[in-house]
Amino acid sequence: MVKIRLMRVGKTKQPSYRVVVADSRSPRDGRIIEAIGHYHPRQDPSEIVIKSDRAVYWLGRGAQPSNTVKNLLRISGAWAEFSGETPPAPPTQEEVRKKATAAASVTGAEETPETPAGEEPADLPEATDQEATAPEADDDDGSKDG
Repeated sequence: MVKIRLMRVGKTKQPSYRVVVADSRSPRDGRIIEAIGHYHPRQDPSEIVIKSDRAVYWLGRGAQPSNTVKNLLRISGAWAEFSGETPPAPPTQEEVRKKATAAASVTGAEETPETPAGEEPADLPEATDQEATAPEADDDDGSKDG
């Protein structure tokens, strides 16, 4: 069986990957049939380069992508090209602004539900020292009665 999977390259603690087509019985970094792209997760933003025509060719021949490669194919648009789906449109600036506002309201950055905008919270009575200490029991004289 032919698989489309990641092959790790790069130095220790600095991974980068090649997207490769390989026999499922070969080791992860072993013999490959064809390299169809690369993925650099440590860059900000991550760099994903996949040759869509080659990916679609191998998917059409029955190659099975790993879960991670399937996600990368979706991001690059090759999966939509293969399956006939329309790729999701990038979000507009207004949608991004709405999501940011919703996220800020959940974290409490703008307003809290207890205090509406423009109102100060009501003053709570402060606890006195007598209320803060536990009341002593009257009938506890330290003896064990039963």
